[in-house]
Amino acid sequence: MKQFKKIIAAAVLLLIISSVVLVSCTKYGDGFLSPTVQYAVNEFTITRGRVATSYSLITDGSSVPMHVKWVHIYNDAGNIVDTLFSKKYVVPIWTAAYNPVTDVTYATIMAKRSVAEMTPITVNESNGTIEANSATIFLPVGGYTMDLEVSNAAGTQIMPKIMKVIINDGIALETSPEQGAFSTSLLIAGSASGAGALGGANGGTLFNGVNNPYISYSVTRYADTPNIFVLKVADRNGVLYNPKLGEIAKRPNTGLNPNPPFLQNLQDYAPDTFTATDTEISLKFPLVPFPIASLGNGFNMYYRIPTAFTAIDSTTAWTSNTAGNFYKGTTDTHYKGVYTAGRFDYSLRIPMRIQVPGAYLMSIKILNNTHK
Repeated sequence: MKQFKKIIAAAVLLLIISSVVLVSCTKYGDGFLSPTVQYAVNEFTITRGRVATSYSLITDGSSVPMHVKWVHIYNDAGNIVDTLFSKKYVVPIWTAAYNPVTDVTYATIMAKRSVAEMTPITVNESNGTIEANSATIFLPVGGYTMDLEVSNAAGTQIMPKIMKVIINDGIALETSPEQGAFSTSLLIAGSASGAGALGGANGGTLFNGVNNPYISYSVTRYADTPNIFVLKVADRNGVLYNPKLGEIAKRPNTGLNPNPPFLQNLQDYAPDTFTATDTEISLKFPLVPFPIASLGNGFNMYYRIPTAFTAIDSTTAWTSNTAGNFYKGTTDTHYKGVYTAGRFDYSLRIPMRIQVPGAYLMSIKILNNTHK
């Protein structure tokens, strides 16, 4: 009996040793492809005409390198719309890195720009990131779902309806509230100093925030090309101020020997294409978004109307305001009369950033002053 047990034990030991040897000699496959490859979120929103990038795929330990591509795209009705997304358009691209310090003119920026034929959205082959470019302006608004094919050395698999892409319209030229708020205030004539108690509370600020009661404005995108921005500023009666004569002027910066001497304005962002005429400011811009990067204080343009060219209403303070409620002049409950001539310059802050290429006209009417 004891001899039999020894034989059994030896056989088991031999089996274990053989298994270890067998395992140590077994070759694994060329890799692993997880069946649960996915995105962290399954919806990606694109604003037409703008650059956007989704999250990359979560590969769940799949072997690299991976190859990812989209196979089919469906609209909300479930129809395959591959032809919409496979059509190529001419898209502007960078050929060298943009430097906001040295690339300050139209020519230097355009020297780093070129064009390429691209589909409106692409899928990064290595990580599955969905990348949208300016050609999405040509896509219909709506929701779309996407099938992906993911492959590596271990094989290939289709990930059906893995991502929903939502394409919507955005605001082509963002102003208030997207990029800030219009601000209207008083400066001591000929200086950078706020009017302080002489012109009301809060450093002479008339209103700083959304729904500015003193500013009525409109933005018109009147052509797809070329890239031009035009600004016109008028008084309450629609009389245009003359930038060429200095009626719309730069606003001085505060402090002793300030650098820069003036707060940022459109001329700073387009020094070689900026033009001031009798009725308007205009400039040619190289690309969107424009401005590309802020020079400080967000994307606000600062101007003043010197006291020689305007009569300014004195008003009580507005603590808040509602959309569509504008200052009504002498019939308004805030009206207190007109400030003494020669006392104050009128200061105006204009928030703006262009997101879609094209030609734009921005017309501003200031409701609490009169051209003179």
